[in-house]
Order: sequence, then structure tokens, then C-alpha cells
Amino acid sequence: MAEFLPNVHSVSDLADLVAHRTAVRPSLTVSQVYDLFQRQPHEFLAVTDEGLVVGVVSRGHVGFLLGGRFGFAIFGRQSIGLHLLPRYLAVSQSTPLLEVFSAALSREGDYFYEDVVLVDEAGIFCGMIPVPTLVQLQTRLITKQIHLAERQQVELQEKNQQLFRHVNELRQSRGRYEILFKNSALGVLLLDRHGLIETCNERLEHLLGMEIPAAAGPASLTDLISGGDRERFLDLLHQLETLPAAAAPAGGEFTLALPGRGPRLFKFFLSWIQETGQICALVDDITEQRVLERRLQQKEKSVLLESLVGGIAHEINNKLSPIMGFAELVANEVRNVPSTRDLRRYCQIIRDSAMESASIIRQLLQLSRPGKAEFTRCDLKQMVQDAVELLRFRLRELDCQLQLSLPPHECPMQADAAQFKQVILNLILNAADAMEGRPQRRLHVRIIVSGKHYHLLVADTGHGIKPEHLPRIFDPFFTTKAPDRGTGLGLSVCFSAVKQHEGDISVSETSPQGTTFKVTLPAGEVAPALPAPHALLSAGADQAFHDCRVLIADDEEFVSGMVQEVLRTNLGCQIDKALDGAKAIEWINKTEYDLILSDVRMPKLDGFGLLDWVKNHRPALAARFIFMTGDAGSAELNRKLETADLTVLRKPFDIETLLQTCRRILRPAAAPASHLVPPGPAGQIPVPGAMPEILSASPSVKCPQLAASSRPADQLFPA
Repeated sequence: MAEFLPNVHSVSDLADLVAHRTAVRPSLTVSQVYDLFQRQPHEFLAVTDEGLVVGVVSRGHVGFLLGGRFGFAIFGRQSIGLHLLPRYLAVSQSTPLLEVFSAALSREGDYFYEDVVLVDEAGIFCGMIPVPTLVQLQTRLITKQIHLAERQQVELQEKNQQLFRHVNELRQSRGRYEILFKNSALGVLLLDRHGLIETCNERLEHLLGMEIPAAAGPASLTDLISGGDRERFLDLLHQLETLPAAAAPAGGEFTLALPGRGPRLFKFFLSWIQETGQICALVDDITEQRVLERRLQQKEKSVLLESLVGGIAHEINNKLSPIMGFAELVANEVRNVPSTRDLRRYCQIIRDSAMESASIIRQLLQLSRPGKAEFTRCDLKQMVQDAVELLRFRLRELDCQLQLSLPPHECPMQADAAQFKQVILNLILNAADAMEGRPQRRLHVRIIVSGKHYHLLVADTGHGIKPEHLPRIFDPFFTTKAPDRGTGLGLSVCFSAVKQHEGDISVSETSPQGTTFKVTLPAGEVAPALPAPHALLSAGADQAFHDCRVLIADDEEFVSGMVQEVLRTNLGCQIDKALDGAKAIEWINKTEYDLILSDVRMPKLDGFGLLDWVKNHRPALAARFIFMTGDAGSAELNRKLETADLTVLRKPFDIETLLQTCRRILRPAAAPASHLVPPGPAGQIPVPGAMPEILSASPSVKCPQLAASSRPADQLFPA
């Protein structure tokens, strides 16, 4: 039957499945039909009457009828119409193939194997369809469906895997989104064209210090931007829409006025999202960053200032030293000449002016390079006067009326002078800034003595402090000034310094007409008056030191000449001079010395290098080494100078201090001079009522770390 099987792909209707169209009439005899079966390979034949199918006969049934002993005799002449199969299956050409399969292949028994009769719509016989053809066709169709299902399954698996990958990528993308959006260190927000916040992360709310509830509708970011920056921000938003898609994000820095936090500087990175018509913004608060950058710039400037001020101080102090020294020498020479009283007064004026100049230089050094924090006895009144003096030009430039209300007597206290002077400077500068642009600019600085406390009040006629800002004015980095005007550290530093001095600082009153800051400090005890020391300048050389030999190492010839003249005329010492440390070593190698006075900053080999050589090669002479310096030149060298166990004379020094120091080192310990002030610790001259400090002389500065002993003019220049 294989030759009757059509190509599955070519089956267009049931006629393509017909194996044969042979049919017999019902009047034919059984033997005639048998002969027909013998000539044809078909197993079933349709029996038709005028084209209409009346039944089906099979080869097997006909053979069974004629196969018996008397089969031909009994059935051979009978008509085939009497021996039709009991039932047959006929289908029309319009019957769907699946229905044909269902009807033909669901039959049971021998009926299952009968060919299917195909008729047209009118019932006319069209042919016979073998069951094997249907079975094989169904098998092919099933196989095709299986292959199609397998391919579909493979495709489905691939699609499922692809879908899984997409879902996984989507999940990862969502995770990254949540990490970047929710946990970003930057504030992330989506804006519309007008600057309304459509969504944002928690970091932005933290940076703004406020919640942005979605239920209340979009919040306006532009309302928070300060007036001058607002138009610039809106222009930037409008420009973003016209930028090409590949353009880099636009950016800028804008000041936001935040409730309760004052003005804060924010950096924005903005990009246009073409698909949604939104603006994505990344935001960061860079207020502290800009403050730190300015502090770094200030630090760099401070290093430069330190270098410049140190060098200038060294040079000026070197020039002031001979002015003071020779003025005293001239006054000493003419003291017994009756007609030279005016000349002695002129010398006194020269000396006092030089010492006042030295005082100003020391104050500049303190501000540019403050020393280590050290509490000593200071005069609050003098510190206020010094601070006002330093800021007098700033106040005059502001056209500010200054009023000082200070007690007539000193206000002693234990303080770190440099640190507390900075507190006074900060308060006055804050007051000056607050009065800019005001019609009336008056600054009133008062000291009120109340029992065991001082009250320092700094009052201005500025714009005052808003009530909502008062609780935060002492917080670090809080400022109501523009980012380029203030760091928010001034009052914080004041608060910390006052607390270290066991005091208190507060705003005693504020209004739109002005503010008054009040600093309360514990008062110190007034030191008892001490008798003035005897004059140290002698009419002639002290015979006790004639055999002493002194080496002076200083590149300033006027300084070394002045020191040489003082020691020669008052002590009678033998003096050698060297312009640098290398020359000094040459002198030491060929001469025995009782005392070395050396500058710190010298060419070729400085004072520290000379001292190190002496310690290594003449260790006994190291205890008789005195440093003379206008300034060591750097904070590190100054710290080294202060921590070294050495005697240090700060230029410009007076003759009294120079002689007292040299006598103490040169005089044998067993025979101290009765007219000398008893020496303090090694390398220092005791100052009445104060801790021992590095030697210097400055009568206009009351803080002991700035000045050692000083004497009235009538004792330095007796009549």
C-alpha cells in the first residue's frame, strides 16, 4: 500500500488520499467480484448504484463465501448486493482531516481495518482511502507535530532562558538602582523643566535637612535657591533640553537657603533624560569642602606669611638691637655731663620707640605663628588694647566709631595670651562684618570687673542675629555669611578657647539694631609691687671679668659691635667676633673661650650647627652658650629653640638684660654678686610675678612670654 501514500506536505484535501476509485454494482455475482479481486490488489471495493454507495465488500469476505466445499455452488451465482459488509464508513470531501482520523481510527475489531469511502457533497462515490494510509499519514503528522513541538520546546526553553536572563538583569538593575538611588552618597532627584522635585532619595532629604513628602505634590527646588542664583539655575534647566543626547552633564554651584541651617553651598550635576522629559540631578553639599579648601589656602598663605614675617622680624630685630644698645651706651656715656640732659632724653625716646617696634613685631609673630598653648599671668586690659591696635586700620577703613571702656588698673588673669587674643580679634572682626552697609557703625568694647570675674563685652550696631540662628551660632561650620565670606569657625573657636580658660561666652542681647557678646572670665590676683632693681650699667668695666674671653658669632656687624662694646665697657671682657658659624669654629679651635654668644640664622653654618659642633668637640663650653635671635625663621626652629635647655636672648634686648645674663654665666657659682637678681633655672632670668621664660625686653607688652624685665628710664639713665 506504500505506493498509494501521498507526501504529507502535499495533502490539500481528502482526494489526495484515495488509493483507487474501483466500484462494483450490486447486481454482480459473488464469483464475478471474486475474479475482480483476483485482478486487482485492493482489499475493499465499494458497491454503488448509479454512483451512490450502497455498501462495501472485502476480499476476505468474498473468499470466505467461496472457499467452502460448496461455496461456488451456493454463493457463486448470488448477487454481491446480498453479501455487503454489515457497516462501512463514508466521509465527504469537506470533512476535516482530524475528524476523518477520529472516525476511522476509533473503530474496533475488523471494522477498524476497512477502507474509508470518500464521497462528494452529493454522495457520489469518489474513491477508497486505505486505513494504513490514514495511519501512516497520522503518524507523519504526529511526528511532524512532535518535531514542531520539540522545536517549539527548544525555542521556548531558549526564550525562557532569555527571559530568565532578562529578569535576572532586571533584578540586578533594580538592585543597582536601589543601591545607587537609596544608598548614594550624593543626593539624587528628578526635576521637571521648572525645577519641581518629582522624586528624590533619602540622602537629598538629609542634605536639605527636611522631608519631601510625595503625597503633598512636587516640591520646588528653585524656591530654596538664593535669589541671585535662582535665575541662573532656571536658565541652566532650560538649556539642558536643547543639548545633544551625547553631551556631558551640565553642572554648577548654587547657594541654597535652608530653614534652620542658613546658606549652604551645593554642587549640581544635571543631565537631560530624553525618554521621560525629566532632568536628573546629582547634588552634594560642598560647604565644608570649600571651607577646608579655603583653610588649606590660608594654611599655604600662613606658611608664606610665617616665612616672610619670620625673615622680616629677624632683619628688623637685628636692626633694632644696635639702636637700643647704642642709645643706652650713649646715654650712659653722657650721664655725668651736665649739659646733655636733652641728649639723654633723646636717647630714651630712641630706645622706647625701638622697644615699641619690637613689641609690634612680636605680636605679628604670635598671630602668624602662635607658640604652644601655655597659661601664664597676662593682663586682659593689655590684650584688648593690643587686639584693637592690630585692627585699628580695619575699623578706620569701615569708618567705625570705636569706644573703649577699660579699667584704669591692670586686669591680671591666667591665660594663653596668643589664644585669647585670637578670641578678642574674632569677636571684633565679627562685629565689623555685621556693621558693613549699616548707616551707623559703632563698636563699644568694655571690661567690667565684678568680684572675682571679668566681663568682656563687645557691642556693635550691626544687623543682629535671628532668633532661629541663636542656638547654633557656636556650632562648627555654621555661618549666615556667604560661603566666600565666612567659614563658620570663628565663634566655634572662641567658644572652645573661652571654655579652656574656664570662662563662658554668650549673646547678652541682640536685635535688628545690634548685638552684644559677653565673655566672662575668672580674675587673677594682682601681683605686689616689687622694688626696682639697682642699675646694672657701671661707670667703668667690672674688674671681675677682665680675664674672661667671649666669642660673638653674628652676621650683623652692628649687633656684634653693640654687644662687643657693652661687654668691653661694662665687664672688661676680651672679645672676638665671627660673621658665621664656620668662622666661629676657626676661632674656637685656636682660642679658649669662657662664653659664646651666637645668632641663630647665619650664612654657611647657623647657630644650631655651631652648637652641635661645640657639644661634640667642646662639651664643657656648651653650658656657656647663649643664643641671640630676632626670629629663628620657622615654627620648627622656634620650637627647637624653646625646648632646648639653653639661654636665649630675644632681639632687641636691653643692655641690662644682656649684662645680667652674661654675668650669671661668667661669674663663678661660689661668689655670686650681691647686686645681681638671683638667677632662676639654667638659661633664664627670673621675672617678678611670672613663670620663667625666654629672655626678651618689651615694656609695652605685659604678658611675660612677650617681655622679660624692663626698667623705668630714670633707673636706666640716672641723673
